[in-house]
Amino acid sequence: KICGACVRELPDDSYSVEQSRLRQSIRRCEECVAASNQLVLMKKGRTRSEGDDCPICQLPLPLDPLQSSLRMCCMNKVCTGCEFEAQKRGMWDCPFCRAPRSDESQILAMIRKRVVAGDPIAICSLGNQYRFGRNGLEENITRAVELYERAAELGVKEAHNMLGGLYATGYKVEKDMANAFRHFEAAATCGLASARYNLGSMEYNDGNYDLALQNYLISAKLGDDPSLNCIKKMFMAGLATKDDYAAALRGYQIAIQEMSSPDRDQAGECTQLSKQTAHL
Repeated sequence: KICGACVRELPDDSYSVEQSRLRQSIRRCEECVAASNQLVLMKKGRTRSEGDDCPICQLPLPLDPLQSSLRMCCMNKVCTGCEFEAQKRGMWDCPFCRAPRSDESQILAMIRKRVVAGDPIAICSLGNQYRFGRNGLEENITRAVELYERAAELGVKEAHNMLGGLYATGYKVEKDMANAFRHFEAAATCGLASARYNLGSMEYNDGNYDLALQNYLISAKLGDDPSLNCIKKMFMAGLATKDDYAAALRGYQIAIQEMSSPDRDQAGECTQLSKQTAHL
């Protein structure tokens, strides 16, 4: 059996009975337990990758999916701040590659063109079209899984997260918690906050509160609001300390600040004003 901390293959008697029952990623040999060695799972994915930055302003993209958009022409995700700034200058094309603005009837063809070129993000995006039945396609989970698996093999962490969600819920696939954990872990160690949150929630539901807290702390410090709320609830329930919550809050605030900019703030204000006007 391989220890999840020192990553050594060790004989069975190197583990306590309790540890030997755990999956590899959270299993520690007696030596690592005694030395309080941290799991590799908890060492990786503590920061977001450069791929999570807006390609224009180079700031980390907000975790809220409504504050950025995936441009189907170039498969780059651009923040609303950069879109807003481009539109203020009368530029309505893609703010990154300058491709003409497309309508919904062209989206599927654009995605498939990028898939043929072997673009991993496009492959995952096409999986989303089949998963949710978008742009004229009917929902096809089997096809979605095929595309997600292909994208995951090419390193798309979001594809791992989508697969984890399908296997965890058993939505039109055979429920497989081991597979769900494997995919969530793959995405979480690449710095995907939502996957780390999912891991924390699964551990919490299994009664592994210490592991749940460790995962929530990492994702909260990446700026994940649901994770911070879970730590607050755990603190109120006596499952986390005041210091745990304080550390999570500090890290969360730093992450939010790093994802903020005047352009993004202005774009958000305009969006909110548009919503209020629409209800008058």
